[in-house]
Amino acid sequence: MLNPKLQRHSISMNDDFIKTSGFLTIAFIFMTGINIYAYFTIIGMSDKYTSLNSAAINIKLKATNANLLFREIMSGYSDKDMNVAWDVINSARKNCLTLKQTGESGTIEGKLNVYKEAMLKLYMAAEDKMTPEKKKLIDDFNNSYTDLSGAIERIERDLGEMVSTKLLVFKILYIILVLNILGLFGFIVYQIRKFVSGRVDMEMALENSKNNLTTILNSINSVLIFVNSEENVAQWNRYAEKYFTLMADKAIGQNIWELLPFLKPYHTEYEKIYQLQRSCEFSKEHVNINGSERYINIKMSYAPGINGVVLLLEDITTQEMKERQMRQAQKMQIVENLMSGLSNDFNNALGAITGTITMMKYSLESNAGNLDEIRNNMDVIESSAEKAVVMVQQLLSIAQKHEICLGNIDLNGVVQHILKICQNTADKRIELVGEIYNVKAMTKADPALVEQVLLNLCDNAVQAMTIMKPEEEQGGTLTLSIDKIYPDRAYRSLHPQAIGQAYWIVSVSDTGVGMEPDAIGKIFDPFYTTKSQMQATGLGLTIANDIIRQHNGFIEVETRPGIGSRFNVFLPEFTVAEEQQRIVEPEAMAEDQIPDGTGLILVADDEQIMRKTANSILTKLGYEVVFAEDGEQTVSVYRENASRIKAVLLDMAMPKMSGREAYIEMKKINPDVKVLLVSGFKKDKRIEDVLTMGVNAFIQKPYSMIGLAQEIKKVINA
Repeated sequence: MLNPKLQRHSISMNDDFIKTSGFLTIAFIFMTGINIYAYFTIIGMSDKYTSLNSAAINIKLKATNANLLFREIMSGYSDKDMNVAWDVINSARKNCLTLKQTGESGTIEGKLNVYKEAMLKLYMAAEDKMTPEKKKLIDDFNNSYTDLSGAIERIERDLGEMVSTKLLVFKILYIILVLNILGLFGFIVYQIRKFVSGRVDMEMALENSKNNLTTILNSINSVLIFVNSEENVAQWNRYAEKYFTLMADKAIGQNIWELLPFLKPYHTEYEKIYQLQRSCEFSKEHVNINGSERYINIKMSYAPGINGVVLLLEDITTQEMKERQMRQAQKMQIVENLMSGLSNDFNNALGAITGTITMMKYSLESNAGNLDEIRNNMDVIESSAEKAVVMVQQLLSIAQKHEICLGNIDLNGVVQHILKICQNTADKRIELVGEIYNVKAMTKADPALVEQVLLNLCDNAVQAMTIMKPEEEQGGTLTLSIDKIYPDRAYRSLHPQAIGQAYWIVSVSDTGVGMEPDAIGKIFDPFYTTKSQMQATGLGLTIANDIIRQHNGFIEVETRPGIGSRFNVFLPEFTVAEEQQRIVEPEAMAEDQIPDGTGLILVADDEQIMRKTANSILTKLGYEVVFAEDGEQTVSVYRENASRIKAVLLDMAMPKMSGREAYIEMKKINPDVKVLLVSGFKKDKRIEDVLTMGVNAFIQKPYSMIGLAQEIKKVINA
């Protein structure tokens, strides 16, 4: 790549040479044209001078000849008459026409007439005696001849001066032309020497620039690769050598996609960058490099110097792991804060169950109960158990680790889920208000991370209305709402983080203690908190802000001391076609339908209570049941009864052999084994992995009779 300064210098030097030499060339052509014109002018002038001079000389000679003839006739030495003299004078008059170009034609012709008239008068007085009159005629004749000769001599002199002037101009032009040629030649020689010298200097500077560039590239602690127009590696910095354990001399010249296969998914984007000459970034890409799972930032930019693309790869695996640990720690803080409210509701649910069971036992022992009372008691137990299950699942959904997974989500559903959690966990003195948008609020996000942000904001709001207030003033209103904004130029000037696209705004408002103005600029700083150090770590809002930035959004705060706070979470709108937004759900049985069945079911679970529960449900549905208490026993029982077992109810976590390992072994026995996977956790990456291996369905503990009946029926009929 050529240093831009050197490139500009080279271009400037070439431009100066072209401009100056072009100017001198034009001057040379112009002067040559003038000299050519002068040459042909002088040639023409020579012919003209010769003609005019010849005419003047002829007139002069003929006038002299006529004068001599006249004197001979007058003295009697010649026998010629005057007609000969007249003819000579008349022929001289014809030459006067040639002198018209000098403007003297009329003068000469007039003087010829005067001369002829004086000659005629003197001839007429030839016989007279010498008298004063005759003497005067002789003087007039001599004077007319003298005047005629003088006029002709003046013409000759003027012609000579004219020729001299023309020749002088020609000489000057010729000298200028010669000087111009010499100057052009000298300038060309000078410029060639200067150009050669400049080129040598520039090549040396270019070599130094390349060395400096190589030094800079090798000092960057990120992988930097130059890819040329043939998609081959043109440069490979020292960090790339270390990162990929491949030296530059072996990497340069190889096809980038064959050299680094993990980059193949970005080939299409690479071609767009090369064709459109632009840049593009990919953040936190999860890739596999030589069998190692890594997180990297990828930046591709068009490089005009090499007519190719520069790839900048930054490994952020360590940073990502630390951020995950921070997010998980902050999740656990939220769980801890929610537990105080949740424990009361959970104890209420358990109290309803234990109290109702006690009453049922008493009624059975005393034979005081009836069928309606037993049914009502069972409804209370079922309702309380379901509520306890929901609360446990909510805590699991908050605390459980998971991989970041972006998808198209409806923020209305996220807000409704948060409201349900807050209903079970928030202080009963706080009124909850939810304002859901009237259409789907679609965005591209990770729902678990967005829920973590909103739960954090709700947790802060609850604390601002309870523990941060005096006891007698505790309580207030917590509002979750969704709105939409189309930022125009005026809005973007007040909200510089917004760009030209529509945003969904999820707002969390409270009527708590609020914040002082000087605290607003610090609340997103790590370890800054307006609570006591015993109540918070100061990482919640920092992590929340980082999560929303990862989703190309931002958070803004409105607060007034003693009035409350409002956190506005801006997330970009994701627009899809209506048919893409439509959620297609598989056909399901009626909610209250309990399908029965027949056949042998293998229940594999290490918990006796769950085996007992599954046995009770399945036998009531008409199935036969065999049991296994661990993974190895599961495989053994299945091997013995593979031809009879219609389905396996397989627990994910078991001793000796996990559910995943047991499934692999059963699949070796029967590739068409039908399995309903069971776990106390929600469907996470581990469960998804097992499902992709061929497991038919998944059900979460604790399950109801209806849920198990429907799922086991689907698996058998699959």
